[in-house]
Amino acid sequence: MEISCIILAGGKSKRLGKDKAFIKISGKCMINYVIDEVEKIFDDIVVVVKNEEQKKKICNKSIKIVCDNQEINSPIIGIKEGIKHIKNNYFFVVACDMPFIKSETIEKLISNLEDYECIVPKKSYKKYEPLFAIYKKNVFKNCDANQSMHKIIDNCKNSKLISIEKLSKDKKIFYNINSEEDLRFNF
Repeated sequence: MEISCIILAGGKSKRLGKDKAFIKISGKCMINYVIDEVEKIFDDIVVVVKNEEQKKKICNKSIKIVCDNQEINSPIIGIKEGIKHIKNNYFFVVACDMPFIKSETIEKLISNLEDYECIVPKKSYKKYEPLFAIYKKNVFKNCDANQSMHKIIDNCKNSKLISIEKLSKDKKIFYNINSEEDLRFNF
């Protein structure tokens, strides 16, 4: 089954106070850690940023970079914009602030896809990782920017929740960077 990839990089980064995607970690922008891992698996990759300024900062000619150009900051807006630019009916979505992801974990997620509308890692009851998941395009057809990702997942008719322990023993893979403390603690 062919699957595309959408990387979300257009958030506000309110808690961190600066654009997360371009924070340098060991001399490399955070988003590049994500790009390096997804390029091992996917041929069709789209990065969704907020504006042209962010777009210019990504120096990778092998991936599509698009702007959502919306006032509202919502992962759903970014996903819907990304869907317009991908080739396949299914896509893996990931946030740019997850620098510890591993291609092997994504491949395990893909191996469980079968014919579900979405497959999402689950931490515990009603605690999902919606921005490290695989979705079918139609899941986002009639949703609006103010819906929560959890509600969208709950409304899927044919979904699979998979325990993060089944995907990886390393819980750090699912960790996202939201604050200076997160940066200090993890690097």
